[in-house]
Amino acid sequence: MAGWLGKFLTILSGAPQSGGEEVSDAKTNNFLTREDPVDLAFVRHFTKSGGLFLYCGSANEVVDNLKAVGSEIGQKQFFVPEASLHAWFKQAELSVVHDNPLEADAMATTCHAALAQTGGVMITDAQTQGLKFAQLPSIHLVFARVSQVYNSLSDGMSAINKFHREHRPLSIITLKGKRDEAVLQAKVDPNKGRELYFFLVEDHLFNEL
Repeated sequence: MAGWLGKFLTILSGAPQSGGEEVSDAKTNNFLTREDPVDLAFVRHFTKSGGLFLYCGSANEVVDNLKAVGSEIGQKQFFVPEASLHAWFKQAELSVVHDNPLEADAMATTCHAALAQTGGVMITDAQTQGLKFAQLPSIHLVFARVSQVYNSLSDGMSAINKFHREHRPLSIITLKGKRDEAVLQAKVDPNKGRELYFFLVEDHLFNEL
């Protein structure tokens, strides 16, 4: 699946670049150019922290990637609390559980924001049926629209506030790769041991569901 990462980087940044001022990111030891779009910055931070990234430019790529992940992790049954995602799983011939996470060893949700500065992924209890992460499978597939990639945590919070104007979520969590420095140093963290797959999907594909 690393091929999809390479494909995505090529789409965004083209052939090997010349010129462009480089800046050092002291926290990640990455070098990003000032022209880097937020999408590319997110991918670099997310994968560096141990997250697994897949870009989906068509419905067929969504389904093919789902099949590949299911085969890789050895799972055919997923806890998917959001009905909007069920069609893709059915097309990939994967079973869906929507009300009992104990019946599956892997799960899938959408998200509210992906953060370029940290590689974090913001979701709320609206996407997990209000369940705590201790109650959820440790293999997590996250689906995001390309338009949901933001620069910072404050941008992500603004997006959540805008989406939930009338009913504020009770809890918000930022998912990170299991090799993220903060996750490694924390004694207790819901991201510890969590295998995180991130599907970045072109916006119009959600509209076709």
